[in-house]
Amino acid sequence: MIRVSNGMKDGKQVFVNYTFHPAPGVTERAARKSAKEFAVMFENLVHSGGYVKGMDATDALCKRCGMTVREFVENHYINGISLHLSPNTCRNYEKVIRQFILPSFGNLPIAQLNEVHMQSFVDFLCTPEARLDKKKGTPLAASTIKRYATVLSSIMTEAWKNHLIEKKPLAEKYIRYPKIAIPELEVYSEEEANLFNAKLLLEDARTRALLCVALSTGVRRAELVALKWSDVDFHERLLSINRSAYKPKGGEQKTKLPKSLTSIRRTFLTENALESLRLWREEQESIRKKSKESAWNEGYIFTDEHGRMMSLYAPTVICSDFQKRHGLRHLKFHGLRHTCGTLMMAQGADIQTVKAALGHADWETTQRYVHTLKSSLIEAGAKFGKAINYRNCEVN
Repeated sequence: MIRVSNGMKDGKQVFVNYTFHPAPGVTERAARKSAKEFAVMFENLVHSGGYVKGMDATDALCKRCGMTVREFVENHYINGISLHLSPNTCRNYEKVIRQFILPSFGNLPIAQLNEVHMQSFVDFLCTPEARLDKKKGTPLAASTIKRYATVLSSIMTEAWKNHLIEKKPLAEKYIRYPKIAIPELEVYSEEEANLFNAKLLLEDARTRALLCVALSTGVRRAELVALKWSDVDFHERLLSINRSAYKPKGGEQKTKLPKSLTSIRRTFLTENALESLRLWREEQESIRKKSKESAWNEGYIFTDEHGRMMSLYAPTVICSDFQKRHGLRHLKFHGLRHTCGTLMMAQGADIQTVKAALGHADWETTQRYVHTLKSSLIEAGAKFGKAINYRNCEVN
């Protein structure tokens, strides 16, 4: 008899019992070995909710062990990721699954999926045959390969969590990926950032507030358009970031939680940002009182002419037009975020503060801002070298 503990109910421990019958005629040693192996699989079956009292556990285990990658993906995985990933991300994952993973591994039993298959998938993506778009014949970018491979890695992890794969999938560092060339961040210098802010004084209230907040807080575009007035604490000079905008293909723009838990944060507002927000709030309130549109009551800071949340793509256009009007060097809208992080470090902010302010999930992302401070690093190196120069020392 195999007895499995399955949690507590009404203050009492719940046990699930099952009688295992070894194959007739086997030796005692073989019977004990098969019983132990069955016990491990039965425990996983119980804890994953796959066993109901009275059912034939052997049949249930055979079905689970025989489940193919296609069956797992279509019946379990797709529904699971839809609960915690954005619709756009789910759509991209499904595209990779349909184009690459199912044709290669769809008929493979999910229990057999392992790191060897993962490495072979990465190796295939490195070949020109993996390119399915108009650039057919040229290899995929290293970053694209890593992104596609993440989908198969996610499937393996979910299968392991559901006790369909016995061995925990290897960490990403054990898979050989092509090297990703990380481009140098494009940012404004301190002088360019000051000129950017000076030119904002010549703009309308909405543009001034939008770009000033973007540059001074480093907020992401999707987070920026999802901001509400309730997120601004004018007294404490703080901005709360707790939602992000997204637009499903063919659907209406909506909001969701930010991309990671670390993206939910509060950041400091500069005096310039506060002043620009006050001016825009006064003007927006005046517009709202004259309008009969109910959307104004939703409380979004950056709105269209009907009071609805601003389009996710509008900040990019507004920033580009602003740069052209004032002869400023063109920088992508996301470059304002990079500029914010770089200037924070240049002014002496430690890496932990910058990481928290920008909502980075890992240190490597924040570390990139250090490498953009060429002039500061050179100056610091020169000062350090002068401080420890042996010629400044007296030797007895």
